[in-house]
Amino acid sequence: MQGSAIRRIGHERWLRNIAVAMGNVLRLPVLGADECSAIRDALNARAADASELVREHVEWALRQEASPHV
Repeated sequence: MQGSAIRRIGHERWLRNIAVAMGNVLRLPVLGADECSAIRDALNARAADASELVREHVEWALRQEASPHV
């Protein structure tokens, strides 16, 4: 990990960036219900993170789903 961007920005901001990326993916109308469910599960796993920054971005990401899936 030495010299990598992850090490440079730190774990907290890396988790924030992942939450943002997942939220952006949830906006895609081509995702199936299984994919959306897996992303929501991963986000929900961090919903109670110790970091307020991570929690805020996880909450944002969970609101990004394009449309409900059947």
